[in-house]
Amino acid sequence: MGLEETGGMHSEDITSILKGHIMEDVKFSQDSPLSEGNHGYKQNPSLTDKVHCLVSVLPADKISLMKDVIFEKMRTIREKARDLKIPQVVLMTRVDEACPLVKTDLKKIYSSMKIRQKMQECHFRLGVPMNCIYPVKNYHEETSLSPDEDCVILEALKHILDFADDHMTTLLTPTN
Repeated sequence: MGLEETGGMHSEDITSILKGHIMEDVKFSQDSPLSEGNHGYKQNPSLTDKVHCLVSVLPADKISLMKDVIFEKMRTIREKARDLKIPQVVLMTRVDEACPLVKTDLKKIYSSMKIRQKMQECHFRLGVPMNCIYPVKNYHEETSLSPDEDCVILEALKHILDFADDHMTTLLTPTN
């Protein structure tokens, strides 16, 4: 289940996931969010149960077509993560479908005005800082690995892991 226009996951369920209250393999309901006392709800989550970086995935070629209600749901979740001091990033996928220049040469991903415009639209509609939006190309038709695609994806992953590591370090550091 995703964040569909109507139905889909409840933002309260995602907030519970962020806090570590949801056990693995739980089936979510469109009717009502999981709450304390329900099967699959973990009362006292450990540090390893909690989310240490919220990663939203948006298709670059569809951002302009997405309804405001989806962004409103995402913004609500983002605000909950912010209140929990969880770092947030966006993986902006399908950049090759959004920009013909990038489709022919992935090395132009950061110099493409079209990709920059898509990043700015994502920034304005979702509220994520530009430096936390990572454009990447999906592997979807390739039959072998591509170093150019790997570098872009691995760079985004490195930043995500750094954000998560910093968050965990902050949680583990005693305050004076």
